[in-house]
Formats: sequence, structure tokens, C-alpha cells
Amino acid sequence: PRFLESYRRMLAPGGIIHLKTDSRLLHHFTLETARCNGLTVLEHDEDIYGSGRADELLSIQTFYEKNFRAQGIPITYRAFRLDNSQPLGNMLMVHCRKTYGSVEEMSAHLYRADGSHLVEVKGIKASSKLEKRFKWFYTDYTFSETFAYDGESVFPVPISRFLGADTVAYWFTGQPDLMRDLSGTEMKDRLDKIEAKVSQWANANWFTEICNIIIENYDSIQNPPVSRERFISMRDSLAMHPRVLNMSEKEWGTPIFDGELKDFFQSEAYSSFLKSYDGGPSQYMDLLSFGMPYELVMPGKVTDAGMGKYDGEVIHYQLGGERLIPGAYTISATSRVTNIWAFVVTLLVILLAVGSWFYLRKRQ
Repeated sequence: PRFLESYRRMLAPGGIIHLKTDSRLLHHFTLETARCNGLTVLEHDEDIYGSGRADELLSIQTFYEKNFRAQGIPITYRAFRLDNSQPLGNMLMVHCRKTYGSVEEMSAHLYRADGSHLVEVKGIKASSKLEKRFKWFYTDYTFSETFAYDGESVFPVPISRFLGADTVAYWFTGQPDLMRDLSGTEMKDRLDKIEAKVSQWANANWFTEICNIIIENYDSIQNPPVSRERFISMRDSLAMHPRVLNMSEKEWGTPIFDGELKDFFQSEAYSSFLKSYDGGPSQYMDLLSFGMPYELVMPGKVTDAGMGKYDGEVIHYQLGGERLIPGAYTISATSRVTNIWAFVVTLLVILLAVGSWFYLRKRQ
């Protein structure tokens, strides 16, 4: 907060802070600081290069950023607006540790409805499970934790109108692997096509939400060109208009879709209202701002880290709200523990059997 106060003195009123960092701790500390001080979070990304959101400006890399990327460390990004005129409060981050008797006990405590760390995003639920398979010499452990969003609908225009289920899952989670056996050129061509469709979907939803704001405040609009009922009937078709779907972020006006609303209705009534409206679609950020550093330590030797990255001690996962867009998202890992006692018992049994054979043979 002390540095944010300094930034606020240097920036114009309502200035925007952009933060790119390899530190997930700093990333989430900044998020909590913004939330605690009532600052508007404009964009949130747990892996800006992995998600494909890095534009020409955000793709500029420092020496250290290049080094971290070469090591496979994701670069996070957050943009928020300094739009709170009140003094920013200090925040203390405390790390706690608790030992549970079982995974079920841990899950019941962490994800309880009255105070879990998921309560900030309504509708997100999680459940954990640990499976144990005894194989005498070895014991295999498989841990899984499933996160799902079953709250109110976030996106009024479903992405299924633009892409198939497998493609959606690949874009937001990386699975299933649709790029296997493709060359670099073929992968780029396919990803560009997917990104174009995702952008169209995002534009359709953003435009629809802008229209919903207008509908909710229709009585406040001066000299609207059509009735409220007529505007509602036109909303869905306008959201799928090529001009809306194919608009790039560089073409966004202030407010967004300013030119489109003027041209569609030959009036500045809606644009004038939006310029004076203090607010905007927020449910997207409620879901997309969900994220946490997720680290898992398994007993024994890790044999399968799932979609995580294993550094020899800890498995690191990317966990963010965008991964819940296709549906439930599961983190899983498998490890194997060597049962030393089983080898000892087996050796003793063998020695006993061999000794008994020699003893009986000697007696004969």
C-alpha cells in the first residue's frame, strides 16, 4: 500500500497499474491488496504467455523474465485501477500450517461453506480424494482434487456456439492434447484459428453485458432511439454481428463498442449514458480472478505429476478460474512408496525356507 500511494500521486485520477511477475506470491499478494482496498481488478492471468493473452506491449521481456521463461516458470499478469480515493490500508500476509488425519478431513475443513479460501468466488466448489493401492513391495498413492463452478451463469453467450468441447477444453486447460504430431507451422495455424474464435466469443459476451447494463438502466437514458422491448429483442442478433465479433482490443473505443452502438442505432444516446455510467460487467472477473499458488507434496517417488511440474520435491500446478470454463478441473498426481519392511519380511521368509530345506535334507 505504501508504494501504491506513491503511484497514485504520480498517476492521473483512476490510473491503471500493470504488473507482470514470475513471483506467484507477489501476484496473489497484489490481488488481495487490491481487493482489501476496494480497487477494481481489470485483468488477471496466471500465465500470460501460456494463455496467449500477451499482446505486442505485454510481450516485451526483461533479461530476468527471459531467464525465468526458459526455466518453464510462468509469468503472471494483473491490471487494476487506482480508483479508490480513500487511504490504502496495510495488509499482513500470514502463512499457517495444519496437519490433518486424512485427506477427507482436510477437504471438509478447507472447503467448508462458512470459511474456506474459496468463499471469495461464489459457486466454486472443491473435493479431494486419496487412493491407496497396496502391492506388497510398493504402495501407490493417487491424490486428486476437483474444482468446479456451479454458480450463476457467467457467460450469456455459450462458447459452444463457436468451438467444440475438446477444443474449448484444450484452449483453457491444455487437455486433451490436440497438437500431437503437428509441426510448428501447423500448430501456429491451428492456434491462431482457435484464438480468433475465442476472441469472437469474448466480444459477443462483452457486448451482451454492455447491452444488459443499458437495459437495466433504460429509464436513465435520454432520448433512446428505440423502446426498451425493441432493444432487448435486438440484443442477441447484434451481439453476433460480424462487426462486434471481429473487433480487436486495439479498436475498442471509450466506452467499449461505442462506434458500434452509434452506427447500429444512428444515435449517441447509449454511448452518452455509458460514458457517464460508473460500473461495468463484473461477473467475469469474479470467476477469472480466482486463482492460487497450488503446490503438492506426495509421499515417496512421484511417478505421474499429471499437468503439474515436478521440481524433485514439490509439484507445481496452474490453478485459475479460466480452467473452470469448460467444466470441472481436476488436479492429480501419483507416487510410489517402497515398502522396505516387505523386502525384509520376504528375505526372512526366503532364508527361513532355504534354512528349513537344508535342515530337513541334513536330517535325511
